Amino acid sequence: MSDALLILSSEQKEFFVENGYLHLKGFYSAAEMDQMRRHFHELVCATEGRPKNMSYAFMESPPGYQPDPFNPKNVVGMMDQTQASDYWFDQFTEPRIVSVMTDLLGPDLDFHNGKIRNKPPGFVCTQSWHQDWPYERHSRPDLAAAITYLDPTDFEAGATEVLPGSHLRGEWPTKDKFTIADELVPAGQGVVAKAGIGDVIAIHVLVVHRAGHNYTPRARHAIINEYKSAAAVDQWNNRCAFAGLPLARRGKLLMPRVHNAV
Repeated sequence: MSDALLILSSEQKEFFVENGYLHLKGFYSAAEMDQMRRHFHELVCATEGRPKNMSYAFMESPPGYQPDPFNPKNVVGMMDQTQASDYWFDQFTEPRIVSVMTDLLGPDLDFHNGKIRNKPPGFVCTQSWHQDWPYERHSRPDLAAAITYLDPTDFEAGATEVLPGSHLRGEWPTKDKFTIADELVPAGQGVVAKAGIGDVIAIHVLVVHRAGHNYTPRARHAIINEYKSAAAVDQWNNRCAFAGLPLARRGKLLMPRVHNAV
């Protein structure tokens, strides 16, 4: 592996190349996560008066479940949280995470999009096995998502399940242009990515994966920022905030803004 890696070890880079995902445990400190959760709580509570192109999705609580007080409006999804404040701009341009994605995708890195996926109590995922690639085609599949977990997320709380090495097969056949039939996925080979607070999991755009259900009384929250190689040209008319924003060139960060916890 290259000696020019910015932050990852050669073993971590090799694991990603072979498996298509990388779990970075405890990537953010407890102090950083306390601050992130404070900003996130404000983001899901103060939903009015936001930029018009920020969008929220809400979920009705199913019978037997009540909203988590941390997310009282049952916000289940959000797009373009990157426009909410300077904090959220710094969150996706944070030098360490940009360094990780540069190590994984190459020395010329651009931003792709930002979104939030929550699993309120009683959340049921209706999307089965899939690849992100059909949703966000480019001239080449040099994209990956960085998922930051704000809550401990295990199997019973909607953890993501990945199929290691599935990206090496390229694009998989689908039954509806997006969903992969269960019978095509080898039984017992999926890995449940059990995450803790402050963990980050990077997932390649071609990795076959699925999200689980949350049958617990506590909501689970995750921030998903996606990045791409500058050589990957958009083919799906990406109009998300900061799409295509250059973040690194020739392995040098272009916006090394240091985010200080307070």
